[in-house]
Amino acid sequence: MKPNPADASGQALKRSLGSLLRAKRKEMGMTLQELAEQSDLSAAFLSQAENGKATPSIISLINIAKALGTDVHYFITPPAAKSLVRRADDPREIEVESPVTYHRLDADIRNQRMSALRMIVPPGVELPVSHRDEGEDFFYVLEGEIEQLIGDDVFVLKAGDSAHHNTQINHKCINRSGKPAVLIWVGTPTLFPAKEQSGESDT
Repeated sequence: MKPNPADASGQALKRSLGSLLRAKRKEMGMTLQELAEQSDLSAAFLSQAENGKATPSIISLINIAKALGTDVHYFITPPAAKSLVRRADDPREIEVESPVTYHRLDADIRNQRMSALRMIVPPGVELPVSHRDEGEDFFYVLEGEIEQLIGDDVFVLKAGDSAHHNTQINHKCINRSGKPAVLIWVGTPTLFPAKEQSGESDT
């Protein structure tokens, strides 16, 4: 039986974070413990990620990429910015191997200082603890319910609730409900480093 081209294309789009992570770590000559210390994640979690048993959030990937001397584009392919406006019927999904669906809401503008994502977190999904040396995070729940851990505090956020905190505080999200949770996240500094100029105007 001939292979289905659509299946092959789908496999090509599905990037293996684990293999990319392991390859870059070995290229840099780093142990799991060294990477853990520089990325503010546990060595146990990084080992699980390399073996495909755990998935870092995009924000955690920022820390991992920085510790490995690269940027987040090594792990994911963010959608290209075609305009300053994001249309509801044309979502810009970020290609990343994760149970969470991420849609990019911000555009690539000059001197960008923030990023914005729409996140769909399936039931039972727990994102890893996140920490960044600088910046702020803002979460707004559109649908469903999410448990937000910020430092030693635990908050249950429902539709219409929001949370805002400094990224130096350890934090994570858990969907303990039986339905998907839809969130808007806005944070600083920008998650996606500027790539080569495409010639598109932001004015």
